[in-house]
Amino acid sequence: MQDRPSGRPLRASFLIPLVAFLVLAGFATAALMATLRGERDVSQLPSTMIGKAVPDVVLPRLDAEAGDVGPAQFAGAPLLVNVFASWCAPCRAEAPALAILEEDIRILGIAYKDKPADTRAFLQQYGNPFVAIGVDRDGAGGMALGVYGVPETFLLDADGTILLRHAGPIDRRVLEDILLPRIQELQ
Repeated sequence: MQDRPSGRPLRASFLIPLVAFLVLAGFATAALMATLRGERDVSQLPSTMIGKAVPDVVLPRLDAEAGDVGPAQFAGAPLLVNVFASWCAPCRAEAPALAILEEDIRILGIAYKDKPADTRAFLQQYGNPFVAIGVDRDGAGGMALGVYGVPETFLLDADGTILLRHAGPIDRRVLEDILLPRIQELQ
């Protein structure tokens, strides 16, 4: 074994960072595999926004001639805020659930990091359950809400307090077991 000028063997100074890297890579791989196999529910990621007032997010409307839009404009009644994108496959999958929800609550859409033309095409193909749509081209609105990815949905009470956050597509279970009961409590 060669000694380095520091007096430590070359081998130990190389092995310690390598072992640390391999351990971290192993944990990251295990977490990713658990998520892919459905063993981890990413919809249950924590949110620091629950119980707090919705941030003052103001975005240009998709129909630009109508001005800006944000959750505060809908105060006085419960509101669902749905963050979506045309390039998001799970957003397509949740379109039927949003169509059902629109019968019970107003839904504000936030088109996250999307081109307006692509958003319009998405709405034409999958329907438009939204009372208004804000265009969040740079993602700043989503960042203010603490969005991890799309789709994400927030339930607000009439005062604008965030009561619930759901990450991921709204499927039948989420619709029937979580969202509809909470919406009915608010009415």
